[in-house]
Formats: sequence, structure tokens, C-alpha cells
Amino acid sequence: MGVREAREKLGDRVNAAHYLGEHTVIERNRAPFAVLVPYAWWAEQQNQSGQGTPAP
Repeated sequence: MGVREAREKLGDRVNAAHYLGEHTVIERNRAPFAVLVPYAWWAEQQNQSGQGTPAP
């Protein structure tokens, strides 16, 4: 999804991440630029890498 579309649908994409576990790749100039992921998934990645998890 492009940056402009991500701005327009941010609330929906945040809900999809939290409630449905969906990841959203955000593109700029048709190239991957950022990813919106569920917090639980991100926290698990932090734990697996030994970096610890900051408090929510």
C-alpha cells in the first residue's frame, strides 16, 4: 500500500494488525519503505533476538 493510502486507512490498518494479526507493507515509489505489524508479533521478535521488550 502506498504512503498516501496508508495515511487514509491508518485506523483500519492498525485495527487489522491488532485484531487480525495482519502485517501491512507501506511503499514509497513502489519500493517497500516500512511495515505495520501487530505489537505482539514485534514483541516476540524482540524476545527471540535477545533485545528485550519495552513496556507498552
